[in-house]
Amino acid sequence: MRRHTLAIAILAALASTAGFAETSDPQSLLIEQGYYWQAKKNPERALETWQKLLNLSPEQPDALYGIGLIQMQQNHPAEAQKYLARLQALSPVPRQALQLEQDITVNMPENAKLLEQARELGEPEDEREKAVALYRQIFQGRQPQGLIAREYYNTLGFTAKGTNEAIAGLQRLTRERPNDPIVALFLAKHLARNPATRPDGIRALAKLASNNDVGGNADETWRFALVWLGPPKPDQVSLFQQFLTVHPDDTEIRALMDKGIAQGKGGGAWQRDPQMTKAFKALDDGDLKTAEPLLTARLAQKSNDVDALGGMGVLRQQQERFSDAENYLVQATRLPGGAAWQSALNDVRYWNLISQSRDAQRAGRGAQARDLVAQAERLNPGQPGAAIALAGFQAQDNQFDVAEAGYRKVLARHPGDPDALSGLINVLSQSGQPDEALKLIDSVSPAQRAKFAPSVKINALRATQVGKLAEQRGDLKAAQAAYRQALDADPENPWTRFALARMYLRDGQIRNARALIDGLLKTQPNQPDALYTSTLMSAELSEWKQAEATLGRIPTAQRTADMNELAIDIALHQQTDIAIETARRGQRPEALALLGRSESLARQKPERVAVLAAAYVEVGAPQFGLDMMQRVVENNPNPTVDQKLLYANVLLKANKYSEAGEILREVQGQPLTEIGRQRYDDLIYLYRVKQADALREKNDLVAAYDMLSPALAQRPNDALGVGALARMYAASGNGKKAMELYTPLIQQNPNNARLQLGLADIALKGNDRSLAQSASDKALALEPGNPEILTSAARIYQGLGKNSEAAELLRKALAIETAMKARTQVAQAEPQGKSYNPFVGLPGQRRQVTDLTVAGAVPPPIDAPTKTVTSSAFASATSNDLSDPFVPPSTIASIDSPELSPARRALDTILRDRTGYVVQGLSVRSNNGEKGLSKITDVEAPFEARMPVGDNTIALRVTPVHLSAGSVGSDALSRFGKGTTTPAGSQSDTGVGLAVAFENPDEGFKADVGVSPLGFLYNTLVGGVSVSRPFEANSNFRYGANISRRPVTDSVTSFAGSEDGDGNKWGGVTANGGRGELSYDNQKLGVYGYASLHELLGNNVEDNTRLELGSGIYWYLRNNQRDTLTLGISGSAMTFKENQDFYTYGNGGYFSPQRFFSLGVPIRWAQSFDRFSYQVKSSVGLQHIAQDGADFFPGESRLQASRNNPKYESTSKTGVGYSFNAAAEYRLSSRFYLGGEIGLDNAQDYRQYAGNAYLRYLFEDLSGPMPLPVSPYRSPYSN
Repeated sequence: MRRHTLAIAILAALASTAGFAETSDPQSLLIEQGYYWQAKKNPERALETWQKLLNLSPEQPDALYGIGLIQMQQNHPAEAQKYLARLQALSPVPRQALQLEQDITVNMPENAKLLEQARELGEPEDEREKAVALYRQIFQGRQPQGLIAREYYNTLGFTAKGTNEAIAGLQRLTRERPNDPIVALFLAKHLARNPATRPDGIRALAKLASNNDVGGNADETWRFALVWLGPPKPDQVSLFQQFLTVHPDDTEIRALMDKGIAQGKGGGAWQRDPQMTKAFKALDDGDLKTAEPLLTARLAQKSNDVDALGGMGVLRQQQERFSDAENYLVQATRLPGGAAWQSALNDVRYWNLISQSRDAQRAGRGAQARDLVAQAERLNPGQPGAAIALAGFQAQDNQFDVAEAGYRKVLARHPGDPDALSGLINVLSQSGQPDEALKLIDSVSPAQRAKFAPSVKINALRATQVGKLAEQRGDLKAAQAAYRQALDADPENPWTRFALARMYLRDGQIRNARALIDGLLKTQPNQPDALYTSTLMSAELSEWKQAEATLGRIPTAQRTADMNELAIDIALHQQTDIAIETARRGQRPEALALLGRSESLARQKPERVAVLAAAYVEVGAPQFGLDMMQRVVENNPNPTVDQKLLYANVLLKANKYSEAGEILREVQGQPLTEIGRQRYDDLIYLYRVKQADALREKNDLVAAYDMLSPALAQRPNDALGVGALARMYAASGNGKKAMELYTPLIQQNPNNARLQLGLADIALKGNDRSLAQSASDKALALEPGNPEILTSAARIYQGLGKNSEAAELLRKALAIETAMKARTQVAQAEPQGKSYNPFVGLPGQRRQVTDLTVAGAVPPPIDAPTKTVTSSAFASATSNDLSDPFVPPSTIASIDSPELSPARRALDTILRDRTGYVVQGLSVRSNNGEKGLSKITDVEAPFEARMPVGDNTIALRVTPVHLSAGSVGSDALSRFGKGTTTPAGSQSDTGVGLAVAFENPDEGFKADVGVSPLGFLYNTLVGGVSVSRPFEANSNFRYGANISRRPVTDSVTSFAGSEDGDGNKWGGVTANGGRGELSYDNQKLGVYGYASLHELLGNNVEDNTRLELGSGIYWYLRNNQRDTLTLGISGSAMTFKENQDFYTYGNGGYFSPQRFFSLGVPIRWAQSFDRFSYQVKSSVGLQHIAQDGADFFPGESRLQASRNNPKYESTSKTGVGYSFNAAAEYRLSSRFYLGGEIGLDNAQDYRQYAGNAYLRYLFEDLSGPMPLPVSPYRSPYSN
């Protein structure tokens, strides 16, 4: 990014000195040469030129600037500052001084990062506001310079209050850079966007329309500006005439001009109906809910209103109701003045054709789909939608090269088009170009990603490319990890599942592979792609009957060409399998006859010919099979790599190792398709296994093991390789070892501890607690010393509610990890020994290892001479070269990580949730209410002692509280109590709240019961019961419910109760009811919704009812173990039956609007360190509050009547509301924690401040990073 910024600086200087090119003045020529060499990134030649210029003129600004810029580029900031000082010493200070100062500032890493962030923000106004703020942070109050100033002012112009400043800034830049057409274009656009300066903008755009660099953009905006201007006034007609001189066939602009001329003749300026103006403003803002009723109402008044019809057509288009949109727009264009809507009609027809083409493609009518796309293209050649749709159809038909070219052509014309970008990424991925796809994904900015369709799972796509590249390297573990990550990001994608399942197959995990594929079929039994991938999995496993049955479940009308081809492949394999089985029974002639009848299925397709040829080899006719494949290769003057690999496979089947090895070595390093890469890897693996078996048969076990060990390193659990190793051990007389290898293969891993834990996990989720227990115990019995097993088993124990046993398992895991860590560190400190080979030195075997382990990706055939290697040579050859998947690293990877182990983290989690503690807090809350009435200062000193009881906790809470509202002023006495003139004095109260609480963390259950502060005028029983749990089917979904009776703490009156000067008492309100909520959080985004209903009851206070609804969505902009950043949108609505927001007798003194609506944008940043954790939350949004009028003395009819029925007036307000909260906690020691919190809530004329601090002491030591996010301790009465 810094290099990009510096290039901008050079271009800025070049543009500003472009006028020098037409002079022969020596200084001018040197200036031109200096900037030329800097633009060419040749600092040596540029420096030489600038020095010459300084020799002619020691204070020449361009030379001083150029050398300063070079010093900055070469990371010599002190030298750059010297040249800046020389520039600043000149009088007057030249513009180059300002430019260099800005360049130095922008070159600072923190500012370069800010600039990059500003440029990545998108087009919505709120993002532009953020970008402007970032730019200003960079400029630090200085006037922007050069090209950065150009992009800054252009961004500023699109913000709500930035137009005038942007226009002024761009006007300055045009004076400084008169030859910069982009500055002129930006200025013209912003002038045209501003109604007050629109005619000036149109004139400027007209001049720029003929410019070679920006003419196309200017010409397009010129037309838009005329449309924005609308029917012209008499003095504006010439603006339209000038455009029509260049574009005489533009009927829409001509119609607008004629309308303006006609209105001018009729006298009086034409004005659009105000409601229509409001409707079009809403349409422009994307507010369809506002626009639709306005347009509908207008059409009800005047059914032939041309603009209402046109507006309704545009609205229906945005709703993707294209047929309705076309109907409205056709009506509009047929009316007088309707020519202005022709362009919109063409646009709707265009997208209607695209929509119809996609429907046709989905229905299998490919030819019709392409015909519809062609119609759309003819209708509007400039729109990218048709070309994108066509490329998508081509990709579906596996015409990847054509599709790729189509997408690239669109992007060349429309850079950054989200549909073209996502389509190109998919094509690159499907066509075996994961490296190119990954580069493209990583080049897409967050702003561009935000524009992708919801169906584009960009994170899943990226992880898939990483997996494919890992596959190409032969790194199965990395590939599995990447595909798992992709599956987490897109769990419903059958192809991601299939990719991961293939990795499991290559790792010998057949059950896992099948379970992964079948898992999707359970939830989507009729989904064609799910059935297709299941069929492919059966084909991978050579389960051809199952493949045929699964494929048969896909309706014929829904099958693609690939599916139909696969059906033929399945039929061929079934035939060849029957033939091979027939030959094994000794019926070779019958088998050959079966294969002869199967040749019609091959249809000259090389892959099928290879299947048939391999079958001929297996039935005992190897030469016939080899001849078949040889003809495939020889009949093609340029055989493909895939065809050569198919031939190599048949050669291996026929044990022709030398010929097969030659082909594999020839292919090595050549570009391969995705399928070709898989085929190559499989052949290399098979090549080593078969040669190892052949060496074993020659009784050369040392060479056999060395041949096999790289294959085992690549696929350590594959049955083929492990079986070959077991046969070696059997040949050496070590039957026990052979059985140890064979048994898991034959029994399909029944004693695999990880499988047992997987079973326990599934049983736990299915609520089969006994099975979960027994499977966990079996896993622990199988691997009692494995910390990973112990940690996973502890998690199961936690799920079973056995937290004490889980803690013991984790402590044991930690002890083992500590011992392993020490042993590993000792091993790493020792020099590497000889390569291990268990057969070296046995009777009749070699005395040293061979070079076959490190002989490269394709080892020599076994009839070539095999060398032995010394331990030092082996160490040198294997020195951590991980580029070859068959070569093991020379040192053991360190397990010493600065991060805590999973066992340590899990133990800390258990202890943190369940350990006992005592905590003492102090909190203060105050607001800006009216003294004696709504004013409240609340000081509390909550104390809590919590103790674990089994897997539950019990807590005792003691909360001293002091409330003060100040004295009731004489002018407020009429609005307090019974409204008498007797002084009421200071309104305050003090008491102590008591409560006991119970919690079961595993069940998400909490309960508490207590009394509101004793000593208050009123106190009462309070408490509640709540539950918050994930759904068993998907833990990302949660539900919560609670029932409670809680004090209303808005004021002294509502919390403690009040007494007026005559001794009248009232207040002490409680909210009695329940709340329910649902939420979803997948650590990338979250949504939630809630509803509550409460009855508000008090003493000598009228009863009230409160209903509240709310929901929101938030996105994780950053989410890892140490910090999180979320941004969301929230909305809430609340209503009270009665307005009780007053302090006369019978009122509760709490906020109780009849209509409350809030829409906010909350943001939260949280960060955790080893000893410190904090979070900052803020929200800003709009609020609407409406409160009905109310009696002074509700429920007191006589008193109300005796005072002439006084009333509080109704109110209604709409405005901005915001809130801020910051919380932090610091670990003083392993048991002492100090924390605090501050908060601010603001809503129109109300503001509340709150703060608290606390000291917590734990009864057990904790280590590791602080919890994220921090959960500060609060008073039980905190709201």
